Amino acid sequence: MLKPLLTRLLNHLVNQNSWAKTQLQGYGGKTVRFDMPPLGATLTVLEDGGLAIAGESATADARIIMPVPAALRLLTGDEGASALATIEGDTELAAALARIMRGMSWEFEEDLSKVVGDIPAHQLAETARKLKGEILSQSLNLAQMLSEYWQEEQPMIAKKRHIDVFNREVDDLREDTERLQKRIEKLYEKLGQDRGE
Repeated sequence: MLKPLLTRLLNHLVNQNSWAKTQLQGYGGKTVRFDMPPLGATLTVLEDGGLAIAGESATADARIIMPVPAALRLLTGDEGASALATIEGDTELAAALARIMRGMSWEFEEDLSKVVGDIPAHQLAETARKLKGEILSQSLNLAQMLSEYWQEEQPMIAKKRHIDVFNREVDDLREDTERLQKRIEKLYEKLGQDRGE
């Protein structure tokens, strides 16, 4: 019962974003597994460019593994978080489907207007947009506060400047070790020459 509902929802989104259907047609019959532990779903691209939840026995042509923190960063608009995803199998298919799904938007105000009318739908959508902005702002503030706490009060995260200093010190140590190794080699050579070897 849940799979047909999800399939209808996915196809509704694809139909609202007609450009996506056109781009998906080239991948008809292909299957992609999305894993965001502990959740996961396998999608099949239909011949007409639609999407459907694949059966349990479906073999995925590609797999996208996205850690939950990276998914949350993507929701906040951080495009760099997509680099944290792991793609296996047909990377072209996975990257294309991920790009298409990221670019799709839900015209929820239009859908809501069919249920409650235009004016209430607009007011509800406006409230939802403000609430989303406030939640995003508070989430970013909380993340920044936790980051500072873990850097200052309970050091669990290293500051960038400390990492930079550490990296420089490691580089200096490596260079010093290489110089010491060369000196030791020269001493061995000199010792061998003094012995007449």
